[in-house]
Amino acid sequence: LNKRQALTLFGNDISPIVLEVEFQTKDRLRFRVYDPNKQRFEVPLKINGPGVTAEEANYEVEFSDDSTHFTIKRKSTGTVLWDSPLVDLFFSNQFLQITTTVPSTSVYGFGEHEHPTFKHNMDFVTYGMFSRDQAPTSFANLYGVHPFYMCVEPDSNAHGVLLLNSNAQDVTLSPNPSLTFRTIGGILDFYLFMGPTPENVVQQYTEAIGRPHMPAYWSLGFQLSRWGYGSLDVLRETVDRMKHYDIPYDVQHYDIDYMERRLDFTYDKVNFAGLPEFMKEMKKNGKHNVVILDPFITKDEEPGTYRPYELGQEMGVWINNSDGVTPAVGQAWPPGDSVFPDYTNPRTVEWWTQLCLEFKDVLDYDGIWIDMNEPSNFMRGQYPGCADNEINNPPYTPS
Repeated sequence: LNKRQALTLFGNDISPIVLEVEFQTKDRLRFRVYDPNKQRFEVPLKINGPGVTAEEANYEVEFSDDSTHFTIKRKSTGTVLWDSPLVDLFFSNQFLQITTTVPSTSVYGFGEHEHPTFKHNMDFVTYGMFSRDQAPTSFANLYGVHPFYMCVEPDSNAHGVLLLNSNAQDVTLSPNPSLTFRTIGGILDFYLFMGPTPENVVQQYTEAIGRPHMPAYWSLGFQLSRWGYGSLDVLRETVDRMKHYDIPYDVQHYDIDYMERRLDFTYDKVNFAGLPEFMKEMKKNGKHNVVILDPFITKDEEPGTYRPYELGQEMGVWINNSDGVTPAVGQAWPPGDSVFPDYTNPRTVEWWTQLCLEFKDVLDYDGIWIDMNEPSNFMRGQYPGCADNEINNPPYTPS
């Protein structure tokens, strides 16, 4: 791409940059904007495409002679699905922005959010996306991030677009109609799915990112879950009441009150004395049991008394501070301070699997409710607070 004449908003511009287009399948196009001179973070998800020729593809790509526009059209109808005026493209170290027109205001997606309506309002609405442990409220970050949208075109064909970027980001929907994507790291890595039906779009999307897990048949049944049973007696009364009123009921969940002082892989032998037998009895009556686990582990128990921490320490599975050696410390449900398992480390998978297998011998559970598995900490930053640097205080903070 050409060098920009004017400076961007936040300095540290990267120039030159490359726009690379990959014809992956006849219905899937990838285009990415990146720095050819320096490796930047990219989401470690390999989406391979066999590759097709321009003749085979159901889309066509145009790049205007003066490099001012990048356009993608649906070959069969000529509908413009993507049109980026490259004067609006910013690519600096901590601020990346790209704008595109969309063919209609029928735009859906951008989960997880508490969206007021299924079809989005395009009247200058901005959605921020950054995974966070937060109860659902409108226009706030939620547990997961899906920077994916589907647009239904004026003639009812549909296409979908994924921005494969896991940094803090936001997207603004404007009445032109157009979309503006902003992110504070990584690269701009887009995948376009041609549909043409909404169902085809979703099939093509999950073919690329991975199909959903096939759930156990029983897990599609009626489930009862509540925080605050407090004791096995209250739980037993609840189960009996369900039976008394003949309420359909397949699965019972056990929230953190079943644990001993909220410690993972334990159960409260006072308030929930007899829980292993109770769960076996539930199974005998055709019910299934799901126990909660919160993946942060207290480090402050008496040495030699809490195996999940000792084993994790031995296997080196915690998320470390930026020094790379001392575990990051925060606070969560358990007493004392907590350390956080690093699930990008293969050893963590061994550690977790081992503990789940051992726990299965104590409580014969059927399923695990993984709670608080998004970044979660009850303090503002780790102990003793976050470093004052540009990573923690970026020049642009997404919505």
